[in-house]
Amino acid sequence: MIYNYQGKAFTDDPFFNTKFISSTNLKSLDGIISTKKELVAIQSSRLVQGYKFNNKGELIAQYSSTIKNKKRDTLFTFYKYNDAGDLTLKRISDSYGFYSYSYEYDSLGQMTKNTFSREKNIGKSKANFILGKQYIIFSESYKYKKTDSVIEKIIYNNNEKPYQKNTYKYDKLGYLKEEKTRLLINNKVHLNVYDYNEKGALKKIESFKQNEDTAYKKIKFQYDDWGNITYIDEYKDGIKVIHKEILYDPSTLVLKTILSQDLISNLITIVKFKPKFYN
Repeated sequence: MIYNYQGKAFTDDPFFNTKFISSTNLKSLDGIISTKKELVAIQSSRLVQGYKFNNKGELIAQYSSTIKNKKRDTLFTFYKYNDAGDLTLKRISDSYGFYSYSYEYDSLGQMTKNTFSREKNIGKSKANFILGKQYIIFSESYKYKKTDSVIEKIIYNNNEKPYQKNTYKYDKLGYLKEEKTRLLINNKVHLNVYDYNEKGALKKIESFKQNEDTAYKKIKFQYDDWGNITYIDEYKDGIKVIHKEILYDPSTLVLKTILSQDLISNLITIVKFKPKFYN
């Protein structure tokens, strides 16, 4: 159900398997959040989290609520796609309104441009966004160079000057093994290293700072027999800080519950989802 390419599961990028969502006619997953502190019973937080899909199985919105200054605020992320299924718009709400990323692609499906904008919503609520005005803040463009096992991506700033190079290295089976980011002005480097299990599912991501041999950040993933993520463990400087368990309905394999434990504070967050389906 969850597509974890490059470790994007449960981020603000689309991460669901569209074929699975479409085949089940899943329309939405609406979750209620509870919390449990150490030595305290489970408590309702009055917070929500959820996902909405179109009839093609594409994620079109996700939302989550927070408490700020004793008031509940719900944040939304909306998505649009082209006919090929490429993401063309990601629109996100924050305390100031909305901002968006607009994406353009070439005939090979490679992203060629990314435009960041601030937007004014003239709809009656965040959930029903209607674009009023759009203010383009900046854009960047991309050019690519490919060999058999390496892709180089040059990123150009708003003035059409190159400022960053991303290098992606693949093994002979086509799995991404290494992603190196280098800023061209100061040569600062960041490295992600990827590892996979015997079925080709992403098993581990390690992140390294420049000239360091020890990962400052690491994420490990485990899966069930159907390839669904069941555990996510996050480490910082070698210390495990987050443990997540993901549970599915055994009859449909639709996402049912996410349990997340902050191992520093021992706070456990529980999100229980109810699915809705297209008729």
